[in-house]
Amino acid sequence: MKHCLCILIVFCCFHGVRAQVSAEQAADSLYRLAQEAPDDSVKIERLLDLSFFWCDRDTAKAFHYIDEARKVMGNKPTDYQRGLLHHFTANIIYNHDIERAKSEYMLAEKYLARYRFPRAYFYRSKVWNNYGTLLQRQDSANLFMGIIVDRALPYARLAGDSTAVGNHLQNIALLLSNVQDYEKAESYFKQALNTLSTGAATSEDRLTVFVNAAKNAILGENLGRARGYLDSAAVVFNAIPYTTYAPFYFRTEGQYYRHIREKEKALEMFSKGITRAESLHDAYSLRDIYFEMYAMYRDFGEYGNAKKYLLISDRYDPVQSTHNRLLHLREMANVEFKLGNFRTAYEQMEAYALGKDTFQQNNMALKIIDLEKQYESIGKENEILKLKDINQQQQMNIDRSRFWLVLLGAGLSIALIIAFFSWKLAKSNHNTLVQNELLHQEELKTLRQQEQLHRYQSILQGQEEERNRIARDLHDGLGGLLAGVKLRLSAIATRDREKNSTVSTEVNAVIGELDHAVDELRRVSRNMMPEALLYMGLESALADLCNYMDTPATAVKFQGIGLRASYAKPVLIGVYRMVQELLNNAIKHAHATQIIVQCSDSDGCLFLTVEDDGVGFNIQLLVAKGLGLKNIEDRVALLQGRMEIDSRPGEGTTVNIEIPV
Repeated sequence: MKHCLCILIVFCCFHGVRAQVSAEQAADSLYRLAQEAPDDSVKIERLLDLSFFWCDRDTAKAFHYIDEARKVMGNKPTDYQRGLLHHFTANIIYNHDIERAKSEYMLAEKYLARYRFPRAYFYRSKVWNNYGTLLQRQDSANLFMGIIVDRALPYARLAGDSTAVGNHLQNIALLLSNVQDYEKAESYFKQALNTLSTGAATSEDRLTVFVNAAKNAILGENLGRARGYLDSAAVVFNAIPYTTYAPFYFRTEGQYYRHIREKEKALEMFSKGITRAESLHDAYSLRDIYFEMYAMYRDFGEYGNAKKYLLISDRYDPVQSTHNRLLHLREMANVEFKLGNFRTAYEQMEAYALGKDTFQQNNMALKIIDLEKQYESIGKENEILKLKDINQQQQMNIDRSRFWLVLLGAGLSIALIIAFFSWKLAKSNHNTLVQNELLHQEELKTLRQQEQLHRYQSILQGQEEERNRIARDLHDGLGGLLAGVKLRLSAIATRDREKNSTVSTEVNAVIGELDHAVDELRRVSRNMMPEALLYMGLESALADLCNYMDTPATAVKFQGIGLRASYAKPVLIGVYRMVQELLNNAIKHAHATQIIVQCSDSDGCLFLTVEDDGVGFNIQLLVAKGLGLKNIEDRVALLQGRMEIDSRPGEGTTVNIEIPV
């Protein structure tokens, strides 16, 4: 028999606890970062991060840092800053006042929704996830699933936040595990681990996935798989022993030992978990751990101790959800029965049955309301049918009266019709000739466009072949020649040093200039035809390009999602040149400080998005497109794709390209 509490959904955070440091040390480090912030906007976010750090440790300190951030904002904070204040306030009261926390999250969404840049999407993803976890605690898991799919995940992807994407995938897995679909939940846990392993995820993010995946495997009775996840979790936990997720780690270790019937090890883990949970005032983990202790004593037939810990577990339920209350009544009835307290067991089972019936009656009431609405709808339809029948009878009488009038006018109508169709036929012949001429002109236009595309394709192919040839010549010919000259000069300098003679500064200068020339030669050769594109594939080439273009003045981030190992050469070269041109435009013309490049393969199409926070432009006022933008449009047309540009002055530019592959 399986008995389990609802698995706790992951509450999205922003900073994991630093490895092998105490909470006070970590807080001091965060505070120093806030004081050393280069500007007020960065200082505000770091103070709010400090508030979040203390929200489950010391609420007074958490509110103190929110007040500090509010002072930095001044008397007239922006809507974006107001949204942050509401969001971090909700984080503090998350476990203490659920309804107020939900209200604060919705106020945060109201203000943040007015902004369209990655950081705003980042916070909106957190807002919706945390709001959904509160709904899940209130027995609305279906609503939470809809929020993840429709809100949290899309905003996380718009923000380019792979860590949040991984956490949302984990929450989907937890919801599936709650309804005992353990195999499907396992697949989402694996997706979450893959996402978190490639992004900037913290150790605590990975720890939560390992622990929750282990619990899912235990509930699915796959103890070997659970042990593997727990071993991975132990490695991460040893690096961050002060994490606030420690109680759940110890809970799951104890749960594993309970299932393999190692009682002493299970008790040791439960004891450690209770100690950490009490220090954090974490009622949810305390309820979980005490329930597991009840289950352990129940499995070993020690029903007196089992009853004791089941009662303690029930005291730590801050939400008192219907599921947990019914579970407590059912388990208590079972324990009382085992202890021989048949009267008490009967009363507990009666209360359980009454609660379950009430729950089912509520569902039945909803069904009755639906039936009543259907009945009202059918009644209205019957009334409509009666009215239609009366109208039809009246219409038949009118039709009889009109019949003779129609018959009398038929002769005149026939004459008019003959005249009309004669005129219509003549006009139709004329229109047909005009339409045939227009179709002929359209066909000529289409042929000219196809011919232009063919010529452009030939030009592009010739350019790429010439670039490839020049790149090889530069690398193999001139590159080898320069390398040989450098080696000879270096040999001369080495020989002079061995003879204790002074090496000419001009020789050293020439060697340095040769090094610079070789580097410049490699850069030119690489731009003309990057080796990564031909030998390592599209994802590696784009990642290499973005890394090369990334500078302190302009941050360039790349995300590849589901890209194949190989594509047709025209697609490879076309996509690479488009990204190259868009990055140059964003840096040189838009003066962007942050650029996000995302390339994904889905449903037989490549989707390319390049988004920057530059000066933007008014598309409607763009009279003539530059050569670079025209080249991109021609490449997209050549690959039979389509392109959309979204830009406004002062709000950056987003270019979306879709190419069938």
